[in-house]
Amino acid sequence: MKINQLLYPFIISMLLLVSCREPYDPEINQEDLGILVVEGHIETGGKATMIQLSTTGSLNDQRSPFMAISNAVVTIESQSGATYPLPAIADGQYSATYTLPNDDLYRLNIEISDQGLYQSEWLTPLITPTIEDIGVKRKDENERADVELYVSTHGEEDTRFFTWQYEETWIFNPALLTFLKFDPELDSVVYRDLRTERIDRCWRTEVSNTINIASSAQYQDDYIYEKVIQTMPFGSEKFTQRYSILVHQTAIPKEAFTFYETLEKNTNDMGDIFSPLPSNLNTNIHFQGNGDYKAIGMVTAGASASKRVFFDRLDIGHWIVSNPFYAGCALNYDTVSVAEAPQIFSSGREIPVVIIEGAVGGVAGYRGGSRRCTDCTLRGSNTQPDFWEN
Repeated sequence: MKINQLLYPFIISMLLLVSCREPYDPEINQEDLGILVVEGHIETGGKATMIQLSTTGSLNDQRSPFMAISNAVVTIESQSGATYPLPAIADGQYSATYTLPNDDLYRLNIEISDQGLYQSEWLTPLITPTIEDIGVKRKDENERADVELYVSTHGEEDTRFFTWQYEETWIFNPALLTFLKFDPELDSVVYRDLRTERIDRCWRTEVSNTINIASSAQYQDDYIYEKVIQTMPFGSEKFTQRYSILVHQTAIPKEAFTFYETLEKNTNDMGDIFSPLPSNLNTNIHFQGNGDYKAIGMVTAGASASKRVFFDRLDIGHWIVSNPFYAGCALNYDTVSVAEAPQIFSSGREIPVVIIEGAVGGVAGYRGGSRRCTDCTLRGSNTQPDFWEN
C-alpha cells in the first residue's frame, strides 16, 4: 500500500479543522512539510525486502504532495551484529533479497546526508500462516453485481493481525482489433509479425494502494473467512478474458494493526473534524540526531506468505466489458486508398485496421482508427508474463 497517499487525508483534515467554511491559507513551517514517510516490511523468508522513502512536500501541489528520497543509505541491522544493505532500485525505492534468521531481531537504518540517521525500533519477526483460499463472488444476486475477491486464513496465538497487498494482472483488448501496420521501409501496409508485434492483446498489471487489514481474534477459532480485499465494478476490463492475482499476506504486531486501522479510518472519513490527526499515529521510526526531524511509518518484519490464482471470465458469469478509456472509438468512415496510405499511416497516429477489397479483387484501400483505440501497448505489454498460465 502507498502510505504517503493515505496520509494525505490527514493534511486535508487538519486544514478543514482550522478553516471550517472559509478559505484558509496556512503558514506552515518548512520542517513540518519535510516529514520522512517510511513504508516497508523486512522479509525474512527469502523474498525481496522493499522499503519506500518519501517526504511531505507542498500542500499546494494536489497531484503529488510527497517527494521520493533517492539519496539515502538504507540497511537492515540484526541484533546479532550483521548488516544487510538495501540499494536504491528506483526513485525512493530500496530493495534486496536476503534469507534472514527468524530467531534474531532486526531494525531498519536510514541515513540521509543532509539530516542524519533514522532508525526503526527493534523488530521481532513474525512467521505468517499460509493463505488457505482466494476466491471470487458476486456482491449480490443481481447479474450486474460487482465482483469481490476474498482471502481466507487461520490466525494463530502469536499471529492474529494481518495485512494484505496484491498484484493484479489481466489480459485486455483495445476497442479496435488490427493485425496490420504501416512499414516505412516498404512504404506500404503489411501484416504484423504476431510473435512480436501484436497490439490487439496485452497484459496489464496494477498493485494495491488501499489498506486491507483484519484481526482473527474476533472470529471463532481465529478463522478469517472470505475477507474481501478487492471489489471490481461490473464491466471492469479485468475480466475481459483471464485474470490473475498474487496476494501477499503478512502477519503484523498489534501496534502496526492499530497504525493501519487509524490510517484506514482517516481514508474513509476524510474531512471529518473528529477523525484522528497525525499526532495520534504511533510510529516506530525515530530520528537519532539533535535536529527536530520527524518521521511517520510502521516498519514490520517476518516471513510473509504469498499465493497466486487465476480466474476466467466464465468463472464469474454474465459480464459486459466497458472501459471509459476507449469511449468513442470507431473505425474512421473514410477509406484510405493504397496511394494515400503513406501519407495517412506513416506518422503512427492512425493505424490501418481493415482491408477494403476492390470491385474486381485486390486491395482498394484501408479503413483505420486512432492509435488510442487500436494499440493496447499504450496501456500494457504485449509480452506474456513469465508466470502466466493459459
